[in-house]
Amino acid sequence: MKTMTKVCQCSGSTSCCDISLTSISQTLGAVGEKVANMAEKITLLEAKLQETGKEVLELRSLTGGRPQVAFSAALLASGSGDTGPFTSATPLKYKRVFSNTGSSYNPSTGIFTAMVKGTYFFRFSMFNNLNPTPNSVVSLMKNGERLTSVWDVSGSDANDMGSNAVVIHLEVGDNVYVELAANRVVYDDAMNYNTFSGFLLFTM
Repeated sequence: MKTMTKVCQCSGSTSCCDISLTSISQTLGAVGEKVANMAEKITLLEAKLQETGKEVLELRSLTGGRPQVAFSAALLASGSGDTGPFTSATPLKYKRVFSNTGSSYNPSTGIFTAMVKGTYFFRFSMFNNLNPTPNSVVSLMKNGERLTSVWDVSGSDANDMGSNAVVIHLEVGDNVYVELAANRVVYDDAMNYNTFSGFLLFTM
């Protein structure tokens, strides 16, 4: 104990040694208390971690461990009237959101963005209420590529309605939306004729 010998070499008195030993003892006591507190905190954290693990397992049991993605929306949040015409092809913004599990659909842009790689189902509907001649063309688009369409540009009646659907594979980041062709219009009101829906069938 070389250090202790050095500490006690003060004026040949044992009181100096007593003070030094007391100081060391107090320091060790404080360190021991901190260690005990840390051990208690670690125990609490371990308990919380175990509880969180149980909650994760419960959630997985409810969802089958699979991501859940589904949305459905209508064109107008309120009111009635035509949407369009626009001078260029324009994504339709379906603002009345019925459901948006997974938050992949953005009502501000009308665009669904895949957050999960997999196979999806999409459906959309189109309605017009025009006099004298219907004039509507809408298409389901994937990353700017036309997949399928619904149109009505002639007829003797004042309104027409149609729908279409696809099953497609999406990579993470792919965009899907419904596009209104240039110089065309669609009509909607509280009956919610124009809708856009989709959901994940299975992951890849």
